[in-house]
Amino acid sequence: MLQRIQSLFLLLAGALSLLTWATPVRTYTSGTSELLMLTRGIQQSDGTPMADVSMPVPFHVIHTVIGLAFLVSIFLYRNRIRQARIIRGTWLVALLNGVLQFISSRSLDAYLRDSGEVVGHYGISFYIPIAVMVFAILAERAIKKDDELVRSADRLR
Repeated sequence: MLQRIQSLFLLLAGALSLLTWATPVRTYTSGTSELLMLTRGIQQSDGTPMADVSMPVPFHVIHTVIGLAFLVSIFLYRNRIRQARIIRGTWLVALLNGVLQFISSRSLDAYLRDSGEVVGHYGISFYIPIAVMVFAILAERAIKKDDELVRSADRLR
């Protein structure tokens, strides 16, 4: 059923994962110039993409797939075991994606520091995978609780 608490958790996890399109992962400031590390690439603050630096992983595609997987899993409420497996696999991919984002941001940080003093600040999209994993784990726990409730009701019949 769509009014279960895990549906709310999955909706929040999916929406947060899709929110990464709009917010920067990390912002770098060097003198008067500012670079933005977005999930879809690295660009200057005016929107001009960086020509000599590219993203090693298409984070925007991964976040989109993660978000859609969470949103689709809302409608798998009739098969709780499959729903829990999909959620577990998806939050593991979100964990891997968060680690890859951290590695990529540190690599870009080292590359930019070669050309001079650079100050970097993490943006909201850096922390979103953590929130996505928390909501996914909460949804998985709620699904397990529902499954135990159904099994105990079946034993009583």
